[in-house]
Order: sequence, then structure tokens, then C-alpha cells
Amino acid sequence: MIVDVAAFASRKRAFVERLEREARQGRVDQDIYPLLKRINELPWIYTTSSCSGRILLASVKSPSYSKGRGFRAVAKWHRAVSVEEVRAAAEPHGDVWMLVRGGIIHAAVDSARRAYELVSIGRETGHKHSGIIAVNRAGIVVEILGEERLDVPLKRNGRLVADLEEAVAMANRVLLLAKARLAFLAGVIEARYLGGPPIDGGAVRRALRSLSSCLWGP
Repeated sequence: MIVDVAAFASRKRAFVERLEREARQGRVDQDIYPLLKRINELPWIYTTSSCSGRILLASVKSPSYSKGRGFRAVAKWHRAVSVEEVRAAAEPHGDVWMLVRGGIIHAAVDSARRAYELVSIGRETGHKHSGIIAVNRAGIVVEILGEERLDVPLKRNGRLVADLEEAVAMANRVLLLAKARLAFLAGVIEARYLGGPPIDGGAVRRALRSLSSCLWGP
């Protein structure tokens, strides 16, 4: 399918305006907002939804985002959390899972060439699950998705079933790696399309492996 130039421009304008409106309302993840603004400066792309990575507590028997299965988010952070914060958020609920997810960006581009470029950048920066997820008149939609993920059961029938200190420490480590990977992505986009300084991808990947070793051990 060939992207319609007018439809693409109209949708880009609408999504950029929505992003700015929601940013003023405090509804945009601030860790990813500067990157989204920079991406949207490019004429051939616009972002539609995103997250820089998060730690989420869900009141649910089993960890699923599927509707109709009783999933209810009870707390969410885009930053590292303390044991006290998690304990307080989980306390009123009988069944609680802690879910950690890496960064995700959905963006529409104006051509197949740009879509494959973006997927390649995503995978090159460690967002291994990136790919094209939709094609329509208003753009080819690419999902850039990090591989970081953690699901930990915290409570079952009102009883704590996990070592809370260890679970929170693990969640914070996973989130830190996700944020570092997103910074790598931002640097590559700046370098390739926005006049930023060149990025030594090999050196960054080695640094990320070193960070992972420091956090998790060899």
C-alpha cells in the first residue's frame, strides 16, 4: 500500500498536537518526551504512543493484559521504586503481581524504506522485538520494543509470596537496563537524522553488557 501524503500529514499534525496537549497536562512519560519531540521534528515520521519503561503492580490472579481477565493496574512508576512504595501500593489487595516492561515506541512513517530503517535501528540498539505492525493510508506503523521484561507474583490470597526486597531490587535493575537501552536508541536517531554526534555502537553495546554484568553478575 502507498501511503497517502495528505492523510499522513493530517494524522501527523493530530498526533503531535495531542502529544503537546497531554504533555501540558502532565500525562506524558517525561523520560521519553524529549526523544518524542525530536522524532516528530522529522517530516517522514510521527509518534503515536510510547513508554520509556515501567514498573507496574496489578491486582490479578495471573499476569495478563488481556481485558476480561480481571486485570487491574493499582500502581505504576516510570522510575526506580522503593520497597516501602511497593509495600504500600500492594497492601490493600489480595492478589498482586509486579510487572516490569522495557521501553516501547509506536511510530508511523511515510514509506517502506523508512519503516525498515526504523526496525533496523530498533534491533541494532537492543530492542529485539521491533517490527512493522500495521500498514494504512496514514502511515506504516512500526513498533520499537525492548526485550526487558519481568513478572513477579508478590501476593496470593492476601499472603506475601515473594521476598519483597529482592523483587524490588530485580525490578529496578531491569528498568535501569531498559532506560539505558532507550538512551542508546535516542543517540542513534540523533546521530543519523538530527545532526547529533556520531555513536560508536560497538562501544555502547559493550558498555551495556558491562552494566548488565554489574547488575546481575557474570
